[in-house]
Amino acid sequence: MSEPKLGFVRFVQIRDFDGDDYHTYIEDSPRWRHCNRDDVLIARYGASLGRILRGLEGAYNVALVKAIPLGGLERHFMYHLLRSDYFQAPLAALGARSAQEGFNKGDLSTISVPLPPAAEQRAISEVLDPLDEKIYLNRRTNETLEGIARAFFKSWFVDFDPVRANVEHGRSARAPSADLFPAGFEHSRENLLPRGWSRGRLGDVAENIRAGVQPRDIQGATPYIALEHIPRRSITLYDWSVADNVASNKSQFKRGEILFGKLRPYFHKVAVAPVDGVCSTDILVIGPKSQEWFSFSLLWASSDEIIAHADAVSTGTKMPRCNWHDLANFEIPIPPVGVARAFDGTVRPMVEQMLAAVQESRTLAALRDALLPKLLSGEVRLHGAEREVAKAL
Repeated sequence: MSEPKLGFVRFVQIRDFDGDDYHTYIEDSPRWRHCNRDDVLIARYGASLGRILRGLEGAYNVALVKAIPLGGLERHFMYHLLRSDYFQAPLAALGARSAQEGFNKGDLSTISVPLPPAAEQRAISEVLDPLDEKIYLNRRTNETLEGIARAFFKSWFVDFDPVRANVEHGRSARAPSADLFPAGFEHSRENLLPRGWSRGRLGDVAENIRAGVQPRDIQGATPYIALEHIPRRSITLYDWSVADNVASNKSQFKRGEILFGKLRPYFHKVAVAPVDGVCSTDILVIGPKSQEWFSFSLLWASSDEIIAHADAVSTGTKMPRCNWHDLANFEIPIPPVGVARAFDGTVRPMVEQMLAAVQESRTLAALRDALLPKLLSGEVRLHGAEREVAKAL
């Protein structure tokens, strides 16, 4: 009797904690541990130590550990409890004792957490779950908006669909954007280019904003963004810390500027800054030379094409880095300014909606994290918490 063929399953990794859609699929094998959508996973090592993930189905390895509720612990309540300081603070202390900044599964048995009766656990979860659901919905909405923006960008500036439509149907087609585009192409050095456009470089429309700042000049409450805060393949950045412990020079940035991870550029870390702050010098701060080029610059800077270019020209073996000079020289088609202005008029409101969702999600997360200890201590009653949540939503 022949062996059954193995299928391919999603490999759940620490990078999935960023909430992006860049996934790896592996051949199913007994050596992998399996997780279902209702399982809760904990990251064991490094900068992601203690981060909690749920809602994914597939297989995982030793970098993650599955939390299994025992002894009257409700699964939904367990998720909130593991995210709280009741669990995170002692876990961080355990990780600090390890050279790898990690923990063994046996270490978890040394952590004591409060365990109310099952009915109270369920009631607390019913209060907190709507906050998580809204945060999840904001992420999905932002992913949809980014997908729309990228499809729009590809149609106009990579495939030149409006130009092709004018060539095929003439202006009689009367697409809303028809008058912005020519009805033909001309040959550039390498390929077709819409008539009247030019072949230029990213540096023609965008610039590297160099605003260095020394640690003594940075206030402790200033938002601080490091490479680990920037998700992969997403221009929406949800997470950042504060600069109270920075010990080296940083780069200043403003809300709405583009943050490009130049260290290991193949990780594809490019995002829009949701706040004013400072960032690691392993991040390039990029802005348009004039505001009508913002969306055009953003979508090019975060495109697969420019990431592949950045990877190809990066220097260094173990820690490859790219630089602004090489990014600025990346060749792109340059449309008339009216086309860029029209594109920005459509995409920029999407970006602003995404940034607003980031701020809302952080506010909701702060409320969720503040409510749990107050509910457990009795400082806030369930009905009072329900009113706070309803007001926030």
